[in-house]
Order: sequence, then C-alpha cells, then structure tokens
Amino acid sequence: MFGFIKMIQGFLSKLKNNKRLWFTSLFLIASLGVSLSLTILIITTGNVSKEVYISQAKEFELKYKDLEKLKEKKLKELATVITYNNSIIDKIEKNDSVGISQFENELNVKIAQQDNNIMIFKFYSLQNNSETFRSSIISTIQNKNSIFGVEVLFDGIFYVYLQPIIKNDNVIGVLEVKENIYSIKESFDRTNKPFAFLLDTKMIAMISQQNKDGVYQEIGKNYLINNKVYENNLVSSIASIDENTLQSITKGEYIVNQEFFLSGLLLRDTNGVDIGILILGESVEKDGGFINMANKMTNQVVSIALGLIVSLLLFMF
Repeated sequence: MFGFIKMIQGFLSKLKNNKRLWFTSLFLIASLGVSLSLTILIITTGNVSKEVYISQAKEFELKYKDLEKLKEKKLKELATVITYNNSIIDKIEKNDSVGISQFENELNVKIAQQDNNIMIFKFYSLQNNSETFRSSIISTIQNKNSIFGVEVLFDGIFYVYLQPIIKNDNVIGVLEVKENIYSIKESFDRTNKPFAFLLDTKMIAMISQQNKDGVYQEIGKNYLINNKVYENNLVSSIASIDENTLQSITKGEYIVNQEFFLSGLLLRDTNGVDIGILILGESVEKDGGFINMANKMTNQVVSIALGLIVSLLLFMF
C-alpha cells in the first residue's frame, strides 16, 4: 500500500514538472467534474419539477371531486325540500299531468331567478303508463334510494340527482333535479384554471339534433368538445393532443405544452359507462402559477450551482 502511494506521488510530481500536461489534466478533470455536477443537478431539479406536476394533477382531481360533492349536496337539499310538499305529492299520486307540469314550470322559473346556472326540475309519476323510464329512474324506484351522477340526456349533459317520492312506504314517483355539467366551469374560472369536458363520440346519439347541431367540435377520432363554452386557444391546444396521450392523462399522467399544463380523469355516468374525459389544468403564462414557479426554481438552482462550481475552479487555479 505504501509503495502504491509513493508511486502516485511520483506521478503527480512528474505532472507538476510538466506545466502544460499538469494544467491540461486539471482542466480535463475539472471539466468532467463540472459536467457531472450539472448533469446531476439537471436530473435532480427535473425530478423535482415532475413531482410538482404530479402533485398538481392530484390536487386538480381532488378539487374537482370536492366541487362534485358540493354539487350533489346542493341538488340533494333542493330535492329534499320539494319532496315534502304535499301539494305535488297529491298531484303525482293522482297522475295530474296538468298540475305537475304547472308546478314544474313555476319551480323552474323561481330557480332561474335565483341561480344563473341551468337547473331543471322534473317529476315522474308511476301512474303515468305512457312514459318509458330510463334505467337510472327505474333503479331509483326499485331501490327506493336517491342517485347522483352525470348523465347524457336528450337536452344535454347534466349532473343529475334523482329522489324517490315515497308515500305510505311506497314509491309513487321520482323527482329529478339536474344542472348543466358546464356549470362547474365557473368554479375553475374564478381561479383562472382551464376546465373542459370531452364527450365520447358514442354518447352524442343520446343528445337531440337541436341540442347538438353546431355545438360540438371533433377532438381526434373519439371525442367531442362544446365549442360554445370554451375559449379557442384551449380548444386548439386540446385538439393538438393525440389519442394515446389523451388516454394517458386519465391514468394519472399529465401534459405540458407551450400554452397549458393539462391533467385529466375519466368520467362515468350513473350506470358506470365511460362518457368522456374531464380536462383540468393551468395556463403556462399565468403569473404566480406553479409552472412558472417550478421553472424559476429549476433555473435558479442550476445558475447558483454553476456559479459555485466556477468559483471553486477559479480558486483551484
């Protein structure tokens, strides 16, 4: 061991005597050190940025689910109050279609005056043999339990709350309270975060011709977006995303392009059928946004580290 150390010392002495070789060796070693340090720093800060993006994607998803719960609570409270109204219960039990229709219209007019969002009330009477009930209403009747979820209906896409109307322990009808799915966009708009819903093309047949003509724009082969609701830059940004990437964001991944950070989740209706994708995100140019913060943090760390390395090299020379 002692001999090996002496050999290294002798080699270093020869290098020092040859000034050109000595400084060339120092330069090469220093350059390799700088390159290695910068590579480690870039990889480390890149991983930190990815962790920030993943965290934000989860946060957006949690925010949406919280807003969805608030939506359910709101519709439930309205439905509960109305189902205690003895007047409408009597009309439903007697299948008074004129009285039910009048009550619905008056109720919808009052709600429209208090809430700008599209909210619609409708009553279904079991005595009405001429009406065919959809599966979610049949399930509410059979189980005597309320149902909440998203449904693609004749007049659009809605958050729907179905409340059974029970008298003497028997279901005599169902109250439907529904609110347009795009009403939730307002909550994201207040924080300047983009929100979009992509409808699966297989579901468009459920919507009437009147409610879909000139409304939906194709996004790839499998999805449609309501171009009456969203800004053009968001629509064009989503339209540029390929099908595989769109599918990947429903599995916890994210997209960062020149305009937006986008994440998403798969949306299923009350029957468990996949009806589309919710796109959530943030503008890259947003002042104080987490994307700018993450980029600034990465650049600052690399700049500071590079300055320290250069200073150390100058000190060594």
